[in-house]
Amino acid sequence: MMAAIPLSLLLAGTATSQSTVSNNQVQAGDIFASQTLDVVTNSSDTTAVTTATGNGLTGQVVTGSLDVQSTQSTSGQVGATTTINIANDAGPSLTSTTAATGNTGDAGIDGGGALTGSFVQSATGGPVYGENQINAANAETTDAAQATQAMANSQGFGATGSSVNATVHQTSAVDTTADGGAILGYVGDQGSFSAAAVANNVTSVGVSGSTQTLDVTQSNTGALVRGAQFTNLGNSQDTNTSATATANNFNASNEGGAFTVGVNQNNDAYVRAQGEETSYQFGGATVSAYGVGNSTFAGASGPSITLNNTQVNGTGGVESVASFTGDNGYDAFVSSTAMGNAATGYACSTCGGVMTVHNSQTNNGDAAATVSTTITTSARSVRGTATAVGNNASFYVTSPNTP
Repeated sequence: MMAAIPLSLLLAGTATSQSTVSNNQVQAGDIFASQTLDVVTNSSDTTAVTTATGNGLTGQVVTGSLDVQSTQSTSGQVGATTTINIANDAGPSLTSTTAATGNTGDAGIDGGGALTGSFVQSATGGPVYGENQINAANAETTDAAQATQAMANSQGFGATGSSVNATVHQTSAVDTTADGGAILGYVGDQGSFSAAAVANNVTSVGVSGSTQTLDVTQSNTGALVRGAQFTNLGNSQDTNTSATATANNFNASNEGGAFTVGVNQNNDAYVRAQGEETSYQFGGATVSAYGVGNSTFAGASGPSITLNNTQVNGTGGVESVASFTGDNGYDAFVSSTAMGNAATGYACSTCGGVMTVHNSQTNNGDAAATVSTTITTSARSVRGTATAVGNNASFYVTSPNTP
């Protein structure tokens, strides 16, 4: 879902060749992307894609090594908005994707070389927001997919049979919000509706014997991180409504070689995830809301993993709200999770994996999770789960595919 203004590097050479990139990007003005679709009846598919990006960088080598020194900064607003109005028929498929990103970078390496570098991203001024609205109260479709995303900073790495040694420093001082809304008369098969907001995001994947050393610092001083999805349906078969809000997120995995990770996360914002769905008649309805101040996930299928994790969540608090209302149907499942700090690390037992973890978590604010489910006539099964945790940490050695 991330859009970029790419600087593409596809370089070939000997296994000892060294490529270098020095990147400095400054976006001072506002970036806006918007579109409106007005449809009466559509016999084919209805699709809308809207993306807005302040700065984007892509770097990749297939042989040799690559060193990247990158600095990206935005000081204006970054916004993406989509509105779809349908009177009668959306066609067999209705898809609406909206993404706003302040700074984004992706770096990858294949062929046994080394990816090294320093990556600095900062977002000020703001806000960064994605808005996605479907108005089709009297319309029908077979399959519906709506996704709304907002990220202030995002950096990704990928390695195949190679090594990564990188430092990432992300700071966000902006509000980051993703708001999705859908009104549909009829969804005949599958319906997916999601909104996700992340202030700072780092992901990395190493496979086929890769090794990784990552040093990540993330700081969010904006006032608000909000992911909200509101879905209102007349009749529906199988639907999923989800909302996610995360101030600082780190997610990385490695296969084969040593994996060393240092993460330092600090959040001062109020974090709110809100997912709500209504459907008069329903087959299966799932609604989830997940809000977390700081999140770290590091998993290794290899000889060792070393994780040094420090998380501080401020007084702003984390709130997660999930609700479903229906008249009659079959199955409804509603879940809400709110956490100040969350950390997970695992190693592979059948790989002889050894895990070394140093973990420090401090939560200074409230964490509140709320679930509301209302069935006005009848349903086959109704389940609800509400979970609120200040600090949560899980570290274990397990067999593959059963983390």
